[in-house]
Amino acid sequence: MTIQEAFADSIKGSIRQNIGNYNMEMKTDPSNPVASQNAKILLRIGTINGDDLVDLPILIRISHNGLNLTKTNPILVPYGHYIYNYIFQKPGIYTLNVDINNDYYSGQNISFTFPVNVNGPFLFFPYVNLSSSSGITTVGIIIATAIIVIVIYMTTRLRRQKNLQHTKI
Repeated sequence: MTIQEAFADSIKGSIRQNIGNYNMEMKTDPSNPVASQNAKILLRIGTINGDDLVDLPILIRISHNGLNLTKTNPILVPYGHYIYNYIFQKPGIYTLNVDINNDYYSGQNISFTFPVNVNGPFLFFPYVNLSSSSGITTVGIIIATAIIVIVIYMTTRLRRQKNLQHTKI
């Protein structure tokens, strides 16, 4: 029989990283954010022993394709948990960095890095970007294809009905 330690304040389904004495957990809500919609970034900062850290100063940085998009002012994390709201503008993979300023133990900054996969607004076309001209072109192609399929379906159905009427007579 083995005994496993469980922490009550852990975020279920989160990505976890340990650096030094710190345990950082990150999860987004929804789990796969959608471009141009609000996403919650849930953070938990604790020690490797499972204790929550109180009033720890952090910075949150978000980047995409090597371009820095946002950087917060120092945030004091109350009771080891913090929720940050963010709207990702485009689909793709973003980099979320959580920096702990002036680590108490080493006097240095510690940076946790997490990937965030952001989907487009269309489930079957996750990387369609409506804000660019290519996104509009892609949406136009999808709509045109749907119209063509409907027209073909309707014409074949009408032909079948005519053929059925002629065979009955």
